[in-house]
Amino acid sequence: MKEQITINTLEFAQKSHEIRGTIAPRDLGRMHDILFSDDGELFYQLHGGKNSRGQLEIRLELEGELSLICQRCMGPFKHVVDTTASFVIVPDEASLPDPEDELDDADYLVAEQRFDVGALIEDEIILGLPMAPLHEAAECGLKTAAAGEKKESPFKVLQGLKLGKS
Repeated sequence: MKEQITINTLEFAQKSHEIRGTIAPRDLGRMHDILFSDDGELFYQLHGGKNSRGQLEIRLELEGELSLICQRCMGPFKHVVDTTASFVIVPDEASLPDPEDELDDADYLVAEQRFDVGALIEDEIILGLPMAPLHEAAECGLKTAAAGEKKESPFKVLQGLKLGKS
């Protein structure tokens, strides 16, 4: 398991800090059941600063590729990760806006002294996953098994009744 990276979110944003690095899919503990393979790397950058409204924010950028399990053929499904997310830092929970007042282009984080960057990265990856990873029908490994079968029409019996052949 990779070493845990923690930041003080308020200080990180106020001082416009930046960190970058890589995270291996095997270090994404909540995703083990949906990964076909834990090979590869995901690249991340975390930037602190102020947004166009003058609010303290942290911006996360993620790039890479995951090998998920295709739910049709159970083979490897390549999922491209290319995400950018912005988080406005608020001092406490009382400062969180009402849901109807939230900005559409930002999420909110309550300031923390020891914020787990790895958990934020994993959360954003999970939010960007397809509901059911599936290859296109022409690319799926299951197509070869189904191609040799000829399906019989479920209406063939009805056609026989219509013609008096039951």
